[in-house]
Amino acid sequence: MRNAVLVVAAPGVAYGPGMTTKPQLSWGIIGTGWIAGVFAEALAKSRHGRLQAVASRTSERARTFAKKHRIAKAYGTYADLLADPAIDVVYISTPHPSHCADTLSAIKAGKHVLCEKPMGITAAECERMVTAAERKGVVLLEAFMYRVHPQTQKLQELLAKGIIGDLRCIRTAFTFDLSVLPITGANVRIDPALRGGSLYDVGGYCINASRMIAGEEPATIDAAWSIDPATGVDRACAGVLKFPSGVLAHFDVGFHSIPTNFIEVIGAKGRIHVASPWWPEQKRAVITVQMTGKKSKEVVVRNGGWIFTIEADHMADVIAGRTKPLIPAANSIGTARVLDTIWRRMHR
Repeated sequence: MRNAVLVVAAPGVAYGPGMTTKPQLSWGIIGTGWIAGVFAEALAKSRHGRLQAVASRTSERARTFAKKHRIAKAYGTYADLLADPAIDVVYISTPHPSHCADTLSAIKAGKHVLCEKPMGITAAECERMVTAAERKGVVLLEAFMYRVHPQTQKLQELLAKGIIGDLRCIRTAFTFDLSVLPITGANVRIDPALRGGSLYDVGGYCINASRMIAGEEPATIDAAWSIDPATGVDRACAGVLKFPSGVLAHFDVGFHSIPTNFIEVIGAKGRIHVASPWWPEQKRAVITVQMTGKKSKEVVVRNGGWIFTIEADHMADVIAGRTKPLIPAANSIGTARVLDTIWRRMHR
């Protein structure tokens, strides 16, 4: 039973020195898969950006995507989009193994880059991308959109206050039924050559959140998995991370079951539960706090907004110097290291 509800308004953007004189950033999208469509629609509601171009591996795919999402320019090669001087920033939504090469090409062309997660399939790839962006002087961010939502910021605030005492355990889950997604054509999620499988598809969320909450990198990494005999990719994976402080993190990911999504943080004096951490509710996002011997209470974040639109505007704010990134590009290195470690054991 719940005995209290604390309502929190979504925080505004803190503007400061370095604001760009350009009122709108011109975006280009590289890759025309399902998630690219979601991001394209989110950009239509952006305060600081407009979607101007899309590129695919064929002109036909690019034109089809452009028509559906009302985009002015459609390019049949990625290089053509990157050569467009009107494009300020690109969103890369190609398959995981292509992220590094596509990101490096965009950086070389002088574009800011928002790259889908995982940013790289190995820690070394992420390090190359981060170094290249720093040398070129462009902004590079990994598209973990849940990290920029006010709900995640409120979770971090509650943990920083130490309200549940010393951390003991972190539990996370992200499972869904792949068959119900509106995907047509080849599905990279079930292609072993492209590191398909639930681990690389959604495992990064749980790993990223566990590292964020623990505030350190895991000392040991263990996992078990179920391989789909028809495709050769993992349809489910469960992992345990042990951090130097002694905190344990359990995660469960998969794409052949009913959707199950949560973050639970267990402390010495209480627990915090987030029922919808990865795609928070736009109007009313809820965090439940349960202290030992007391009734639970809800911490409600109202009007937090659509995560993909927030992500695009956060990218614009970082580029303009209005704010610092909530998740720096270098953070991708730790997540990629865990993913790669488990994947290599899984497929050795």
